[in-house]
Amino acid sequence: MFSRSQPLVQPAQPFQPIEKIVVTVLVLFSILLFAIIYMMDISVTHKLTSESGFFEVMSPPLWIALAVLCVVKLGFRKWGLGTAALSLIFAAREADLHKAFTAQSIFKHHFYKMDGVPFAQKFWGGLVAVICIGIMLWMLFAFIAYLYRTKGWRQAWGRLTLLSIALVIFTKICDRLEATLNVDYHIFLSEVQGEICNMHEEGFEMLLPFMFAISLLVWCRRVRSD
Repeated sequence: MFSRSQPLVQPAQPFQPIEKIVVTVLVLFSILLFAIIYMMDISVTHKLTSESGFFEVMSPPLWIALAVLCVVKLGFRKWGLGTAALSLIFAAREADLHKAFTAQSIFKHHFYKMDGVPFAQKFWGGLVAVICIGIMLWMLFAFIAYLYRTKGWRQAWGRLTLLSIALVIFTKICDRLEATLNVDYHIFLSEVQGEICNMHEEGFEMLLPFMFAISLLVWCRRVRSD
């Protein structure tokens, strides 16, 4: 993906039907989540957002499928292997492997300050965390550089990819919002408000592999048409 052999700057592209479809689907999906929260028993949302719920169970295989798609479309080169590795990291996180073999999540800084945790756990956990973070930063900066070179925000693939990244940030805000409000500002959300955050976090996390897959396929189509 994002091969240097392709023209660096492509002409501006108006909003494409696929972009409108994606935005419409996201809006309708959000409306569906609100409908589930307000029209069904709270136990339904708990089942959907639990560790064994629909959203959590579906996410890892979807990320793995995205990794396969990246290799198929981009080959065993830098971008193919990098995006596939990134997809597998997200799959592992959604499967909770980042805390399956250690006392706490390897991405939590207080894990490395905990007493009674074997040094081996901290060492190997830290090594894996550094590798994962390194891959994520490498791919992020490489994408930003490519986006800047090609002015990709003027293309459908660039706008869709930026929308996907914005959704990643949105899900993280939903994940941390309730705890941050409680601890830092002593603001307590109601049960329904908490479920709105949980449903949008887990629901949109499940859609992220689809979003990135669409961005990739749109990019591939654009490259073939040039």
